[in-house]
Amino acid sequence: MSETGRAPRSAAAAPGELPPGQHLVDTPVVMHYGRVPERDPEAWTVTIGGATATGAEHVFPIQEVLRLPTVTEVGDMHCATRWTAQGITWTGVRAVDVAALAPPAPGVTTALVFAEFGYAANVPLPDLLTATALLATHMDGEPLAPERGAPLRLVIPHLYTWKGPKWLRGWNYLLPEDPDRGFWEERGYHPRGDAWREERYAHQG
Repeated sequence: MSETGRAPRSAAAAPGELPPGQHLVDTPVVMHYGRVPERDPEAWTVTIGGATATGAEHVFPIQEVLRLPTVTEVGDMHCATRWTAQGITWTGVRAVDVAALAPPAPGVTTALVFAEFGYAANVPLPDLLTATALLATHMDGEPLAPERGAPLRLVIPHLYTWKGPKWLRGWNYLLPEDPDRGFWEERGYHPRGDAWREERYAHQG
Protein backbone atom coordinates (compact mmCIF):
# COMPACT_ATOMS: atom_id res chain seq x y z
CA MET A 1 0.00 0.00 0.00
CA SER A 2 1.42 3.34 -0.99
CA GLU A 3 0.47 5.61 1.90
CA THR A 4 -1.07 5.59 5.35
CA GLY A 5 -2.78 8.58 6.93
CA ARG A 6 -5.43 9.70 9.35
CA ALA A 7 -8.63 11.49 8.51
CA PRO A 8 -8.84 15.18 9.42
CA ARG A 9 -10.76 16.34 12.45
CA SER A 10 -11.59 19.71 13.88
CA ALA A 11 -8.39 21.51 14.76
CA ALA A 12 -9.59 21.68 18.37
CA ALA A 13 -10.55 18.01 18.65
CA ALA A 14 -8.55 15.79 20.99
CA PRO A 15 -7.90 12.10 20.18
CA GLY A 16 -11.06 10.12 20.92
CA GLU A 17 -13.23 13.23 21.00
CA LEU A 18 -16.67 13.01 19.38
CA PRO A 19 -18.32 15.64 17.21
CA PRO A 20 -21.09 17.58 18.96
CA GLY A 21 -24.30 15.66 19.49
CA GLN A 22 -22.78 12.23 18.75
CA HIS A 23 -22.59 9.06 20.87
CA LEU A 24 -20.10 6.24 20.45
CA VAL A 25 -20.97 2.79 19.04
CA ASP A 26 -18.64 -0.19 18.81
CA THR A 27 -19.66 -1.20 15.28
CA PRO A 28 -20.98 1.01 12.48
CA VAL A 29 -24.70 0.54 12.03
CA VAL A 30 -25.72 -0.89 8.64
CA MET A 31 -28.06 1.71 7.13
CA HIS A 32 -29.13 2.41 3.57
CA TYR A 33 -32.07 3.48 1.48
CA GLY A 34 -33.47 0.65 -0.63
CA ARG A 35 -32.18 -2.84 -1.27
CA VAL A 36 -28.65 -4.17 -1.73
CA PRO A 37 -27.72 -4.32 -5.45
CA GLU A 38 -27.05 -7.69 -7.05
CA ARG A 39 -24.95 -6.60 -10.06
CA ASP A 40 -21.70 -8.25 -11.11
CA PRO A 41 -18.85 -6.26 -9.48
CA GLU A 42 -16.60 -7.02 -12.48
CA ALA A 43 -19.03 -5.14 -14.73
CA TRP A 44 -19.16 -2.08 -12.42
CA THR A 45 -18.34 1.31 -13.94
CA VAL A 46 -17.61 4.77 -12.55
CA THR A 47 -19.03 7.70 -14.51
CA ILE A 48 -17.80 11.29 -14.18
CA GLY A 49 -19.91 13.86 -15.96
CA GLY A 50 -21.50 17.26 -15.63
CA ALA A 51 -19.15 20.21 -16.04
CA THR A 52 -15.97 18.30 -16.86
CA ALA A 53 -12.91 20.06 -18.28
CA THR A 54 -13.57 18.54 -21.72
CA GLY A 55 -17.34 18.87 -21.57
CA ALA A 56 -17.67 15.12 -22.12
CA GLU A 57 -18.95 12.38 -19.85
CA HIS A 58 -16.30 9.79 -18.95
CA VAL A 59 -17.10 6.17 -18.09
CA PHE A 60 -14.38 4.08 -16.48
CA PRO A 61 -14.48 0.31 -15.88
CA ILE A 62 -13.87 -0.47 -12.23
CA GLN A 63 -10.65 -2.27 -13.19
CA GLU A 64 -9.21 1.01 -14.50
CA VAL A 65 -10.18 2.85 -11.32
CA LEU A 66 -8.60 0.19 -9.12
CA ARG A 67 -5.30 0.42 -10.99
CA LEU A 68 -4.78 3.78 -9.28
CA PRO A 69 -2.50 3.81 -6.19
CA THR A 70 -3.96 1.96 -3.23
CA VAL A 71 -4.17 3.90 0.01
CA THR A 72 -5.09 3.00 3.59
CA GLU A 73 -6.60 5.59 5.92
CA VAL A 74 -7.91 5.43 9.49
CA GLY A 75 -11.04 7.51 9.98
CA ASP A 76 -14.23 7.68 11.98
CA MET A 77 -17.81 7.33 10.75
CA HIS A 78 -20.34 9.94 11.86
CA CYS A 79 -24.02 9.39 11.10
CA ALA A 80 -26.50 12.25 11.21
CA THR A 81 -28.71 9.98 13.35
CA ARG A 82 -26.10 10.73 16.06
CA TRP A 83 -23.87 7.64 16.25
CA THR A 84 -20.12 7.62 15.69
CA ALA A 85 -17.82 4.61 15.15
CA GLN A 86 -14.16 5.44 15.67
CA GLY A 87 -10.94 4.11 14.19
CA ILE A 88 -12.24 2.42 11.05
CA THR A 89 -9.49 1.35 8.64
CA TRP A 90 -10.41 2.00 5.02
CA THR A 91 -8.51 0.86 1.93
CA GLY A 92 -9.17 2.08 -1.59
CA VAL A 93 -8.17 4.79 -4.05
CA ARG A 94 -8.22 8.51 -3.43
CA ALA A 95 -11.15 10.43 -4.89
CA VAL A 96 -8.69 13.11 -6.01
CA ASP A 97 -6.82 10.53 -8.10
CA VAL A 98 -10.06 9.40 -9.71
CA ALA A 99 -11.00 13.02 -10.39
CA ALA A 100 -7.67 13.47 -12.17
CA LEU A 101 -8.90 11.01 -14.82
CA ALA A 102 -11.71 13.45 -15.64
CA PRO A 103 -11.03 16.86 -14.07
CA PRO A 104 -13.67 19.50 -13.43
CA ALA A 105 -14.09 22.61 -15.54
CA PRO A 106 -13.02 25.94 -14.07
CA GLY A 107 -15.60 27.32 -11.66
CA VAL A 108 -16.99 23.99 -10.45
CA THR A 109 -17.88 24.21 -6.76
CA THR A 110 -19.80 21.02 -6.04
CA ALA A 111 -20.17 17.42 -7.14
CA LEU A 112 -23.42 15.49 -7.13
CA VAL A 113 -22.18 12.05 -6.12
CA PHE A 114 -24.50 9.26 -7.21
CA ALA A 115 -24.97 5.58 -6.49
CA GLU A 116 -27.19 2.66 -7.42
CA PHE A 117 -30.98 3.06 -7.36
CA GLY A 118 -30.85 6.84 -7.92
CA TYR A 119 -29.35 7.81 -4.57
CA ALA A 120 -27.25 10.99 -4.69
CA ALA A 121 -25.56 13.45 -2.33
CA ASN A 122 -24.16 16.94 -2.79
CA VAL A 123 -20.49 17.19 -1.84
CA PRO A 124 -18.51 20.45 -2.03
CA LEU A 125 -15.61 19.93 -4.41
CA PRO A 126 -12.91 20.74 -1.80
CA ASP A 127 -14.32 17.97 0.43
CA LEU A 128 -14.45 15.44 -2.39
CA LEU A 129 -10.86 16.25 -3.36
CA THR A 130 -9.40 16.20 0.14
CA ALA A 131 -6.54 13.74 0.55
CA THR A 132 -8.54 11.54 2.94
CA ALA A 133 -11.60 11.03 0.70
CA LEU A 134 -11.50 7.47 -0.62
CA LEU A 135 -13.38 5.22 -2.98
CA ALA A 136 -13.12 2.37 -0.50
CA THR A 137 -12.98 -1.32 -1.39
CA HIS A 138 -12.01 -2.68 2.05
CA MET A 139 -13.04 -2.00 5.64
CA ASP A 140 -10.85 -3.06 8.58
CA GLY A 141 -8.74 -5.24 6.31
CA GLU A 142 -11.63 -7.16 4.74
CA PRO A 143 -13.33 -6.62 1.37
CA LEU A 144 -16.47 -4.55 1.73
CA ALA A 145 -19.54 -6.70 2.28
CA PRO A 146 -22.44 -6.01 -0.09
CA GLU A 147 -24.45 -4.36 2.70
CA ARG A 148 -21.43 -2.15 3.47
CA GLY A 149 -21.29 -0.81 -0.07
CA ALA A 150 -19.27 -3.24 -2.23
CA PRO A 151 -17.71 -2.86 -4.67
CA LEU A 152 -17.11 0.88 -4.04
CA ARG A 153 -18.11 3.18 -1.23
CA LEU A 154 -17.21 6.85 -0.93
CA VAL A 155 -15.68 7.68 2.45
CA ILE A 156 -15.17 11.30 3.55
CA PRO A 157 -14.45 10.94 7.27
CA HIS A 158 -15.09 14.52 8.42
CA LEU A 159 -18.54 14.64 6.81
CA TYR A 160 -21.67 12.79 7.93
CA THR A 161 -22.02 9.39 6.32
CA TRP A 162 -24.93 10.36 4.07
CA LYS A 163 -22.34 12.27 2.01
CA GLY A 164 -20.47 9.01 1.30
CA PRO A 165 -22.81 6.79 -0.73
CA LYS A 166 -22.51 3.04 -0.79
CA TRP A 167 -22.42 1.36 -4.22
CA LEU A 168 -20.82 4.43 -5.75
CA ARG A 169 -21.34 4.93 -9.49
CA GLY A 170 -19.68 8.31 -9.96
CA TRP A 171 -20.39 12.03 -9.82
CA ASN A 172 -21.42 15.03 -11.86
CA TYR A 173 -19.51 18.29 -11.46
CA LEU A 174 -21.81 21.25 -10.82
CA LEU A 175 -21.31 24.94 -11.55
CA PRO A 176 -22.90 27.48 -9.20
CA GLU A 177 -25.48 28.43 -11.83
CA ASP A 178 -26.56 24.79 -12.24
CA PRO A 179 -27.50 23.67 -8.73
CA ASP A 180 -28.79 20.20 -8.03
CA ARG A 181 -29.59 18.46 -4.77
CA GLY A 182 -29.14 14.92 -3.53
CA PHE A 183 -31.62 12.63 -1.81
CA TRP A 184 -31.24 14.01 1.73
CA GLU A 185 -30.51 17.57 0.69
CA GLU A 186 -33.92 17.65 -0.99
CA ARG A 187 -35.37 16.63 2.38
CA GLY A 188 -33.86 19.49 4.33
CA TYR A 189 -30.39 18.22 5.18
CA HIS A 190 -27.32 20.44 5.10
CA PRO A 191 -25.53 21.14 1.77
CA ARG A 192 -22.10 20.37 3.31
CA GLY A 193 -22.68 18.11 6.32
CA ASP A 194 -19.48 18.68 8.33
CA ALA A 195 -19.88 16.52 11.44
CA TRP A 196 -17.49 18.65 13.51
CA ARG A 197 -19.62 21.73 12.84
CA GLU A 198 -22.82 19.70 13.45
CA GLU A 199 -24.15 20.66 10.02
CA ARG A 200 -27.14 18.35 10.00
CA TYR A 201 -29.92 20.50 8.54
CA ALA A 202 -30.20 23.17 5.86
CA HIS A 203 -31.70 25.74 8.24
CA GLN A 204 -28.33 25.86 10.03
CA GLY A 205 -26.95 27.86 7.10
